Formats: sequence, structure tokens, C-alpha cells
Amino acid sequence: MQSRGKISRRNFIRGASGILTGAAGLSSLGAPGIIDGRNSTNRINLGIIGTGSRACFILRSIRNTDKFTVTDLCDIYLPHLEQAKALADNPRVRTYSDWQKLLEQKDVDAVLVVTPLSLHVPMSIAALRAGKHVMSEKTMGLTVGQINSMLAEVEKTSKVYMVGYQDRLNESFAEVKRLVHSGSIGKITQFYAHYDRNITWRRDNLPPEWDRILNWRLYKEYCGGLITEVIAYEFDRILDILGTRPDYACCNGEIMVYKDGREHHDSVMGSIKMEDGVLGLYSGHLSNSRMGGGWSIHGTHGTIEYEVGTVRIFWETGTRHLDSIGIQHQFNKITLGQSLALSENPALAPSKVIKYENETYESTTAFELEHFADCIINGKQPVMDAKSSVLTSIAALMAYHSSMNGGRLVTREEIEAMG
Repeated sequence: MQSRGKISRRNFIRGASGILTGAAGLSSLGAPGIIDGRNSTNRINLGIIGTGSRACFILRSIRNTDKFTVTDLCDIYLPHLEQAKALADNPRVRTYSDWQKLLEQKDVDAVLVVTPLSLHVPMSIAALRAGKHVMSEKTMGLTVGQINSMLAEVEKTSKVYMVGYQDRLNESFAEVKRLVHSGSIGKITQFYAHYDRNITWRRDNLPPEWDRILNWRLYKEYCGGLITEVIAYEFDRILDILGTRPDYACCNGEIMVYKDGREHHDSVMGSIKMEDGVLGLYSGHLSNSRMGGGWSIHGTHGTIEYEVGTVRIFWETGTRHLDSIGIQHQFNKITLGQSLALSENPALAPSKVIKYENETYESTTAFELEHFADCIINGKQPVMDAKSSVLTSIAALMAYHSSMNGGRLVTREEIEAMG
């Protein structure tokens, strides 16, 4: 049923910001979790805050699992709420325009936070205080202050808190991590990450009062545009593999094509240096989809290119790797009279391609939901927990603040001091 009373867009956001200031914090309601055996169906009662396109995608995945019952949905935009209600596969699903009302329901075990980035942390904190397990969409937070608040709250709770970097669960990602850590591609020197699409990100033909909130990816108050919404996703896999902290970043951005009043760039490109000296280049564009989304890690012995479901390995000429590892690298040498061009020919075709047919955008979301359920039921620590997600947020914020300040160098220390 639809809860009574309407809530404005301003109050929706104000209620979330109050959690961080203490003005509207929820005390713990002590709602028992699924592991207490209260739920006779052995399903986790799930509430979803934010029912836009990503939430509807998740709802379709939930219908293919036996781990969850969607009991509660919340959104301030009725068309989104109605669409999600139709996908919930529960005729008795409760709906709200006030997310705090959802958190008051004591039979809700877990909550998905699928809202604009600026709301991730305040809503996640409130949900944990209400005794709910939480899975938040990435990135963790929009500011260092938010991130620190989230870390502090996670330290105090026994509930599961997980960030939606689902590709870390993929078998293909595990294989890349194994290859890098085994030394198979030698000493890591650089990486590249990219996210390219041909899409405006603007929803047209909206009522004027809804234009800004529903096109939130375009505005500074809600997120960091391309960098926090998609490039951070590529950063996460790379940083998890490298296991080192970002040192500083530079990024240039421009509104090249979509001059429609948006505040965020539709084209960004930059560099980042890691603490151990590894260098990275990254880019994101909304006007050309040729490169798609993906990343690569480069070492003295070879290169690994990654996209969901496919791993490509390029051995450096002269390494004699075949499929084994641990063979001493033999660098190309230039002999007298040899053309430099011949000695520097790039590897155009991969030495090996590994396909993972069961890995798709749809299946990785299903893996994520299964992992969330497993952590709740069995008391496990999520792979994508708060601590392991911090570095991704810091890297993204460094790049974002550089892009909004003329491309100047921004250090990790500078970002951390903003908290």
C-alpha cells in the first residue's frame, strides 16, 4: 500500500543530510535479522530505497533468486515506484515516499540504497542504526566527511554493510588477480581504465520540477559525474589488485557535446600515480562508444586486458611464457643495424583469451545479491566491505576535484584534509 502523506524533494534530501549532522538520526530499532530465525520462509525481507533504472534491474535479478522477498519500496517519483512495484513479485509490497518510514518497519531485514551518490552514506547510516543490513550502490560517498562517517558507523555495528562493486566476485577477476600476484606479467608499471558511451545521460520530457533530481548525474550536488559514477568502478578493480594507495591525480574535463545546462563534463581524461610509483591513465566520454568500458594492467612480462566475461593476455616478445609462470624475463635487445621499429613492434593479437560465458552484466548482479545474502545468513565479511572501498572513493575524489579545478594536481593528503 502507499503510505499516506507526501514528501517534497527538498525534504527527502534534507532528511538524509540530517543523519550526518545528528539532527534527524534514527536510534537503533533493534530489528532482528534473518539469522535470528524469525523469518519462517528463510528469505530475507528486503527494502529498496530508490527505484530508478538500476533498482529495477536489480529487481529483475531478485526474481531469479530464492534468497529475498521484496517487502518494501521507496521513491519520491511515483512512476518509478509503480514500475518497481510491478517487478517486486509480491502483491503485498509496501510503498513509501518517505524513506525513513521504510526503515521503521521492524520486519525489514536488509535495505538496498540505490539513490544518487550524495544520499548513499546518510541513508546507509540510518539503515544500520535501524538494525538493517545494507547494500549500497557505489561509490561509497561524495565527500571524505561522508566516508569517514560511514567507516565510523560500520565499526559500531554487527550488521552487514557492502558496497556494490560486484565485479570483484567474478571468476574472471579472480583469475586476473591471481596472474598479477603470481608475477606472471612481471613488475607492474602502468594501467589504463576507460568508460566510453554514446549517450546523453539526460532524461528528456520531464516535468520541470523533476528535471534536476531525475537527471542527478549531471549536477554537482548529487555526484561527481563520469568519475564517481563509472570511472570509479574501473578504478576499484585495479586498486583491489594492486593493493596500494593513490598518491595524486590530475584530470581535465570539458563539456564537449551536450551543452544543455549540465554542470558535469561529458568528456574527462587524466592520470593518477600510485604510492609505489605505478602510473595510470583513465578516460570517460559520453559521445563516442568505440572503446566501451574496461581496463588493462601492464607489466614488464605482459599485459592483461579485462572486461566482464573476457580476459586477454599479451606476453611481451622474448618472454617465452607460454602458459607457465616464473620464467625469467628476457628483454628485447637491439642488435647493430637492427631497425628500432622491428624491436618495438607491439603485440596486436592476444597470446591467450579466456572466456567466461556465465559472466554478464545480469549475472554479476545476481552474484552480488547471492553474496549479500550469504554474508547476512552466515555472518560473513563482504568482499566489498567499507575498508576495501575507501581507496576507490579517495582516487575518484582526487580525479574529480582536479577536473573541476582546471586539471591541477590533487594529492591524497589534500582530499583527506577536506573531511
